Amino acid sequence: MDRREWAETWAEHASAFDRVRAVTMTVDEPRPAAWVGERADVAESTARAHLERLGEMGVVRTGTDGEATVYEPDPAYVRFREVRRLVNDHDADELTGFAADVKDEIERLEEAHDAESPDELRQRATSAETTAAEARELRRAVSDWTHYRYRLSLLEDAVARYDEYDAGRSATV
Repeated sequence: MDRREWAETWAEHASAFDRVRAVTMTVDEPRPAAWVGERADVAESTARAHLERLGEMGVVRTGTDGEATVYEPDPAYVRFREVRRLVNDHDADELTGFAADVKDEIERLEEAHDAESPDELRQRATSAETTAAEARELRRAVSDWTHYRYRLSLLEDAVARYDEYDAGRSATV
């Protein structure tokens, strides 16, 4: 299926609003409405209107890049959405187990690299004595360590507020 056929199928099964939201939630850097509109297969004006609505809803945040307004996922929204998914999909004991697993991974990185933080590894990676291959390996370890820290913080939030968030879900059943 080529891009045009895929876009037509997507347009048949998802509203313009949903396509704009889907595209925006996957960006890794702020993007203008024209860029979002092109990928969501909507006019720039349609993308801008939906992005403004998403901004009002707290789903995206805006910034500027030169004269253009740019959009990206709101980190607070993304964080809460992830915590909500954890609470919806797992019980408190499972979340606690996941947290232990993540802590094991962080400890493994600490031991493997004899370091106390990702920042320490970043400094090593830029050292004149470090080879390019070593720097790449350290960069991967920093990325993993940073990811594990973030996942652990999500799990901590989910466990700490589990009863509050789970009670809200149970009340609607």
